[in-house]
Amino acid sequence: MKKPNEAIRALRKIIDQTQSEFAEMIGASKDAVVSWETGRNQVSATFARTIELVTGVDGRSLRMGVSVPISNEADGHLYTAADFERHQKTEWGRSDEEGARRQLEQCQETMELLLLAAVKPDGNRIRRRLPGVMDSFRQWCESVREDFRLGPQIDEQLEPRRQKVWMKQEWRDWRAMARGNPEWLKAAGYQDDPAKGEREELRLELEMVPGWAPGRSMKWPKPAVMKLAPPRSKDPL
Repeated sequence: MKKPNEAIRALRKIIDQTQSEFAEMIGASKDAVVSWETGRNQVSATFARTIELVTGVDGRSLRMGVSVPISNEADGHLYTAADFERHQKTEWGRSDEEGARRQLEQCQETMELLLLAAVKPDGNRIRRRLPGVMDSFRQWCESVREDFRLGPQIDEQLEPRRQKVWMKQEWRDWRAMARGNPEWLKAAGYQDDPAKGEREELRLELEMVPGWAPGRSMKWPKPAVMKLAPPRSKDPL
């Protein structure tokens, strides 16, 4: 019978995270965290490394059956909340935004090197690797968005990019849109007119926001994907 991973449970409590919160921090499911803590599954080497990067705990010790988390510092002392705070500040910045800005700068350089490497010929032969590299990047973006539950935060950043756009299409298409977003189209001034034939056209001014499109433009004037923007929330009285 597999032993419960007491070190992960203790680590989670030291940094004051629920199982769901801890799972979100490392891009895992809550069930995965539960399975480690109960001993149903062993934490993988990949997740042990991620936990070490996020918290500063010694990732290898988490796979060795120890009952308490150990710091990854040279002296290997018992891990504390102070270790977590120190690790966050030294490795990831004094604020989340500072850390994000620093990582953005470094990732831009990495992407430049990868993309330029993909288009360099091997001798006299052109390898045509760029499309495959970009597809790998897009798949990675989709995985990160899903694993870390970043969809709402991404949508929040895209929301200020809303713009008014004139759109002309047939009444049958407006009616189909209205079935999915009746309040959104109503806010744009749409009202069905049974006298209008399916193939007749209607032109409306809509508020649109760029949609999630990794590796492609998400800014005006030509976002790769556009979505109907939800009505703006009214200020409370």
